[in-house]
Amino acid sequence: MPQFKVIISGTVQGVGFRPFVYRTARKNNIKGYIKNSGNSVELLLDGDEFEIRNFLDIIKKDGPPLSRILNIEIFPSNEKKFGDFLILKSEKQGSSDSIIPPDVTICDACLNDVFDRTNRRYQYPFTVCTDCGPRFTIIGSLPYDRENTAMSEFNMCERCRKEYLDPVDRRFRAEPISCPDCGPHYNLYRGSENTFSKNPVRDAAQALDAGKILAIKGIGGTHLVTGTGYDEAILRMRKILKRPWKPFAIMARNMAHAHKIAFISEKEEHLLTSIERPILLLSKRNSTCDKISPGLDTVGIMLPYSGLHHLLFHASKEPALVMTSANPPGEPMAINTGEILSLAADFSFIHNREIKNRCDDSVIKIINNSPIFIRRSRGFVPTPIEVMDVHGTVLSLGAELDVTACVLKKDKAFLTQYIGNTTKFRTLEYLESAVHNLMELTGVEKVNAVAVDKHPSFNTSVLGEELSRKFDAPLVKCQHHFAHAASLQVERSIERMVCITADGVGFGNDGTSWGGEIILVDNGFERAGHLIPQLMPGGDLAARYPARMAAGILSKKFSQGELSKIFMPYFGKKELDIILKQIETRFNSPLTSSTGRILDAVAALLGVCMERTYEGEPAMKLEAFSRKGRDVIEMPVRIEKTDGKYIFDTTGLIQAVYLARDEQRLPDIAASAQSAVAAGLCEMAMKVAQDKQIGVIGFSGGVGYNEAIIRKAMNMAHEEGFEFVTHTKVPCGDGGISLGQAMIGARMINEMN
Repeated sequence: MPQFKVIISGTVQGVGFRPFVYRTARKNNIKGYIKNSGNSVELLLDGDEFEIRNFLDIIKKDGPPLSRILNIEIFPSNEKKFGDFLILKSEKQGSSDSIIPPDVTICDACLNDVFDRTNRRYQYPFTVCTDCGPRFTIIGSLPYDRENTAMSEFNMCERCRKEYLDPVDRRFRAEPISCPDCGPHYNLYRGSENTFSKNPVRDAAQALDAGKILAIKGIGGTHLVTGTGYDEAILRMRKILKRPWKPFAIMARNMAHAHKIAFISEKEEHLLTSIERPILLLSKRNSTCDKISPGLDTVGIMLPYSGLHHLLFHASKEPALVMTSANPPGEPMAINTGEILSLAADFSFIHNREIKNRCDDSVIKIINNSPIFIRRSRGFVPTPIEVMDVHGTVLSLGAELDVTACVLKKDKAFLTQYIGNTTKFRTLEYLESAVHNLMELTGVEKVNAVAVDKHPSFNTSVLGEELSRKFDAPLVKCQHHFAHAASLQVERSIERMVCITADGVGFGNDGTSWGGEIILVDNGFERAGHLIPQLMPGGDLAARYPARMAAGILSKKFSQGELSKIFMPYFGKKELDIILKQIETRFNSPLTSSTGRILDAVAALLGVCMERTYEGEPAMKLEAFSRKGRDVIEMPVRIEKTDGKYIFDTTGLIQAVYLARDEQRLPDIAASAQSAVAAGLCEMAMKVAQDKQIGVIGFSGGVGYNEAIIRKAMNMAHEEGFEFVTHTKVPCGDGGISLGQAMIGARMINEMN
């Protein structure tokens, strides 16, 4: 009888693939074995050739719900014969093209076990099987076997071992398997003291019902948690985390309660209940969330995704909980006991299983009926983005804020989980650790290029230089907005397009700050248009206090005396005198073409936001404010062509906003100003596309989260017969820029070869 060796790559480890193959082989009279090999699976098949082909067809069509086969390689073999089909011990060697699955929600079968009084896992929060629970956050190295995970510290009891070794049991080879007798457990701390509670879940729920703040260590990190109705506790959480205005997320008990908080469409409900369980940005139904997402008309909602979440709601009276990542601004989430206790929560609920890989909650927003990632992390990482096959392997490190890194290998791009603000040293360390882990999980030992942002002082650029020396690989410095455009280009498999790249800031090729760019993507990248550069009095202070930005822009239209009268209500006399001097002398007043700064200036002039306390705050609040109005006020959109580039002069737009201010019409002004920004950007892009005979307009960058701007640009493009594309697989903000950097690096490798 013929014998074949088969290598299957894809998402085939940690998803119940081996037991599925084992059962299928026995049903189809196939002898041989299956084992994990590297991060693929290897099979030896003995049997009738027709039966083997039928067996492989079943494997392709009917695999476990979390599995995904990308490739099957078949080779003739002449090894020893097997009298049965076996699951053999894993090997480190082998193909490195398979994928560890992400963490997913607890399945219904395990949830039934948790609430079944006759089940030995009754009320056990770590209950999982091969179809659910943590994967990425517990793995340390390949292959995906228990000894290489955080579960290696917990020896299985006899009953768990029996399930683990029983091919007909749904926990067969489920690496996180455990029970109350042998697995991890929770302790409840009051302050820094262990309460030695006999029923910590019940006591934690009672603390929540009393309006207390809990720090809860979960699957991939720690949340600060309190009830949605406790304003004082919410305000204390803001002080603990130093987030005076940044929106928090809500975990609703179930869909019925989620519907009471927000308006939820059928598509949004489908996302909320998916196995990934992301946070979804939804329109508020009433004002009860105003302290949770102040100044916004949306709120982030998610549903329970772990056994613990369900147990807490079962023991608590709260219909919903405020649940936000437990980390100071820009720093990684707390995962160790000491870090968690230092948060100064009233109670801390901490388990004793190590978190190998931090992984924050993913955040999604639906724009124009398409899900858009704001943060791609838990539930999606490390699932790769499929791309065109490239030569060599590239590592890219993102920009500075909302950072992710990327490993580009063959036809797959693997992005790290959300990392955050790398101006903080601990977050930079987190990035380096995440890169090392991603390379381990993708079987990459050496890279052919390291790609970074062109900004010379980004910590990611410095780290990239170190890694390029370590790997003896060239360092590729990527212009920020070119990388945005490249990210969209590769995600949508487009050869030629004109890409609007609109965001807060990016280091330009001319040494100034860019952010309102029209990028021609055609055998490379070219800046074909942009917003007119505007003064930023005080540099970074103009980003923090947007009225400074408005003053810099209006200085082109008003005298110093007039500016003094206009902005006296915004600043004290001493600060205003300094600002006017900076404008007059151009000292510490760099130029920027940033779209974000234009939106900031509008927000300041309309009194919507006077200080940015978190990234994107003025523009986000302006978007919410504008939804109360209509695009009914005419705003100037003046575009000229200078030195071969189209330039949108935003000065007249900001002047029009100032002159149109009327308390009864402020939301209309906001809506009209946003529309004018979109119109100017899209008109420049279409002019370039017409000049170059290109049929696709793209939009990338953080401004792409503004639904009104995207809708206006899309409608304009469609009216003129252009295809309009945005991101759907990676964030349009800086969380997706590493994908574009990696592709730019790959192209450089190709050119060198």
